[in-house]
Amino acid sequence: MIAYLKGQIIDLNENNVVILTGSWIWYEVFISSITFADLWGQKEIELHIYNHITENSNLLFWFLKKQEKEVFLELIKISGVWWKVALNILSLGINRLSEAVINNDNKTIESVNWIWKKWASKIILELQDKEIIQNVWVINSNSGEKVVIKQYDREIYETLVNMWFNAKKVAEVLWNLPDEIEWAEKIIPYAIKHLS
Repeated sequence: MIAYLKGQIIDLNENNVVILTGSWIWYEVFISSITFADLWGQKEIELHIYNHITENSNLLFWFLKKQEKEVFLELIKISGVWWKVALNILSLGINRLSEAVINNDNKTIESVNWIWKKWASKIILELQDKEIIQNVWVINSNSGEKVVIKQYDREIYETLVNMWFNAKKVAEVLWNLPDEIEWAEKIIPYAIKHLS
């Protein structure tokens, strides 16, 4: 089973990347469109891989974040959701998908290729009790709109609001955090800079 690859990008498409490793073996790794955007312009990469093995196939997948992989694994457990559909759903982004599940928003799920109304309802129902979806926190902004932020950002949110920053703006900054800013030591200075 393959768990890690390091090599040169030979070909990059919206759904897959071909990697040439140091041992001159070429690997095709499937990705979401969000991952595609992140890889654009890179020449060499290191990937933590999910190797999906079934009776009929042996496929490799790569995800930007652990949470993406966890959602992918939950999605392919749902009857009728095969890997290509799961990658399309991931292209919504974790926050948007979580918000759709929390709010029973069928239309957002239906906007994904190959998803129709009944199937969207089934996906929402299957994901609602999953820890990965409960790992987000919904707050109401000043305008009454619901804003979803990651559960682990909740303490940071409360800290910044207690520092008298506007609650809605704090939620928006945390919602739009760049992927490379993951730790509180980086998040708080970044947020203060963008709130001041």
